Order: sequence, then structure tokens, then C-alpha cells
Amino acid sequence: MGTNQVSKNTPDSSAPSFARQLTMNNPDPETNLPWYKQFWPWFLMALPGSVVVASIITIFIAADKPDTVVLDDYYKQGLAINQDLSRDQLAIQLGISATLKITEKKIIVSLKTPDKIQPAYILLRLMHPTLAEKDQQLKLSRIAPMVYSTKISAVSSGNWNIRLEANNPDWRIQKRIKISAQKSQYLLP
Repeated sequence: MGTNQVSKNTPDSSAPSFARQLTMNNPDPETNLPWYKQFWPWFLMALPGSVVVASIITIFIAADKPDTVVLDDYYKQGLAINQDLSRDQLAIQLGISATLKITEKKIIVSLKTPDKIQPAYILLRLMHPTLAEKDQQLKLSRIAPMVYSTKISAVSSGNWNIRLEANNPDWRIQKRIKISAQKSQYLLP
């Protein structure tokens, strides 16, 4: 055996020392902190906590703005729809149509009837599809032959259900229109 040979029992200088191995195996000093001073428990609790907060906000929104689309007597109204359609059919048979012009402060309706019957006034109902508080029922007075008008409060842009009927409930015209700032005149069948 030569003197230059290293024995197997002698630790190699390139190998990590025993003390260094112990330091590497020891957990991070940060993990010895109590749970409430660490990041991950708070992160994991924040996820379901945010869901609880969002649920409470959703409940308050739902309770504050109840659904106005569903009516209490929806079943009776559903049964009566066939009777209501007969008034629309009568307007079609009589050939009654109208042109609706909406300005900032006024609504003007030009009524077209084949027999030139001129009601003293006509009723116009503007119904928002989802927000009942925006609905308006207007009585339009005759200002010229076959022309009726009234003042209105502002009508917002969007979809509206229009119902036009004479002072006698024989006929009715209904249509859904999209009111926009670019268009002010609408044809009702």
C-alpha cells in the first residue's frame, strides 16, 4: 500500500460533513412559527372566506331588488292571453296601424284607420321588459285629425313593449321596439 492512497474509512474532503447534513435536514426556522404567523393557513382560509362574503353580498342584492317580472296572478293572466289576442287580431282585421314618434319631452302618435274613426283619446303604455318602475301609462289627446300627443318624462334607451289602444277597449296594437337615440320614429303594425 502506498502512502498516496486514501483509505475507505477516511472521510473525503469533497463529501458534505455530518454537521452540514444535519443543517440541511432541519426544517426552516420559519416553519417553527405558530400557525397564525404563517402564510399558507391564511391563504387557505381566505378562499372559502371570500365565498362567504360574496354569498352575503348576493343575498343583500337579491333581497333589495325583488324580481318584478313574475306576477302574483301569472296563471290567470296566462289563461286570459287568448282573450287578449282577439283585440290584437281585430286591429289587424280593421287595418289599424300607427306611427310613434318619441322626442325628449313629447310622444306623438299618428293613427291610421281605414274608416277614419277618430277616438277622443288613445292610451299608450310603455312597459320595460324587466323593470316595472320604469313603466309609463299615458293618455294621448287629439291635437289634429288622426294625430295624438302628450308630454312624457324621459324614456331610456333599450327594449320596450308598446301597447296602444283606443278609449274603447275593442282593438289594441302591441309591439316590442328598441328605443335608441339615433331613431325617433317607430311603425306599429
